Amino acid sequence: MKKYSIISILFISSIGLFIYLNIDSSSTFNIFGMEMRFHNALWIVSILLIFYFISLLYFSLEKFKQFTLKRTIEKDRKNILKNIENKILFREKLLKIKELKEFEEIIEMVSGEKLIFKKSKKFEFLEELIKIQNKQIGDLSKLKLKKDNYWYIKNLENKILNGDLEAAKEALNTPLKDKALNILAKKSDIREILANNYPILKETILKNLDSPRLKELIGNSKLSNMDYIEIAQILYKQTKVPEELLEKFENKLIPYIYLLIEYEMIDKAYELSKENGIKFFEYYLLLRKNNIKIDIKEYLNAKL
Repeated sequence: MKKYSIISILFISSIGLFIYLNIDSSSTFNIFGMEMRFHNALWIVSILLIFYFISLLYFSLEKFKQFTLKRTIEKDRKNILKNIENKILFREKLLKIKELKEFEEIIEMVSGEKLIFKKSKKFEFLEELIKIQNKQIGDLSKLKLKKDNYWYIKNLENKILNGDLEAAKEALNTPLKDKALNILAKKSDIREILANNYPILKETILKNLDSPRLKELIGNSKLSNMDYIEIAQILYKQTKVPEELLEKFENKLIPYIYLLIEYEMIDKAYELSKENGIKFFEYYLLLRKNNIKIDIKEYLNAKL
C-alpha cells in the first residue's frame, strides 16, 4: 500500500505539472450552484486524487477482508486441532468451525479408543495416552478430564493394577469397582476396611482369618451362603473350641446351622431350620434323626 501511494502521488503530480506547463487554459464548472474556475491542471489532479482515494479505500477494504479471513482460518485451524483433541479425550464440547467446514466430517470420524497413537508435537498429550494404552500410568493432570472420562477411567484402572490403594478407593463408585475391591481386599488393613464400610469380599475374610475382628468382618459382609460355608469349612479345621467358631457366625444363619451339623448338634440345628423355614437343612436333619447319616459335604454338593 505504501509503494502504491508513492507511485500514485508521483504519477498524479507529473500529469498535473505536465498539463500546467504545456496547456495554459482554465475551465469553469458549476458545483452545487457555485461557479468554480481553475486551471485545467488542477481539475485533472483533483479527479485523479479522487480516483486515488477511492482505490485506496477499495484496497483497504480488501486488505481488511483478507486479514479477517486469515484470522478466521487461523482460528478454525486451532479449533480443528482442539476438536480432534476433544474427540480423542472423549470431551463433549466441540468448537465452531466457520470457514474450514469440510474438516467437520473428518473430525466426526475421530474416536479416541480406536486410534493408534504416535508422539506428536501438535498433540503433546498423546505421549501420556500412549503410556495408558501400554498399561502404564499417564499424567492427565494438565488435561482436566472429568472423572467419568474414558481415559481417566483407563488410567485409574492402570493405577489399580499397580496396587495403588488410593486409586482403588476412588474407583469404588465406578465400573472398576470389582477390580478395586480385589486390591483393597488384598492390601488394606482390616481396621480401614471396617472404618470405611468397604464392601467385603470372600478374599477379604480369607486374608484375615486370624484377626481378632474376624467376627465383625463376617457380620458386616454380604456374601453368598456357599461362600460363608466355604469359610466356615476352613475355620472348622482350624478351631478347637466349637463355641468360638459358632460365635463368629451367629448372625449368619445358614453357615451357623452348617457348623451345628458339623459339631453334631443335630437337635439345635433342626430347631433353627424348622423355625426359619430352611427346608434344605430341615430335610437333611430329618434323615439324620431317622438314623440315615449322610455326610453334610456330600449333601451340599449333591445335584439332581
